[in-house]
Amino acid sequence: MDRIGLCQTCAFSRVIENARGGRFYLCRLWERDSRFVKYPALPVKRCAGYSPTGGGAQRSAPKRRLLI
Repeated sequence: MDRIGLCQTCAFSRVIENARGGRFYLCRLWERDSRFVKYPALPVKRCAGYSPTGGGAQRSAPKRRLLI
């Protein structure tokens, strides 16, 4: 978790995987609040919008493939 930080267990985080196997954490709060960035620099140690899921973003959010 040290490499990712809070995004790994945040309810607003979604794991995005590209065609080359890269993983990115998308913050869904950026859609409605300009204080948040779409893809935050990791690790995120503090966040005003953090809401714990209990299960971790990798297990709770479906993966989407982004073809680049």
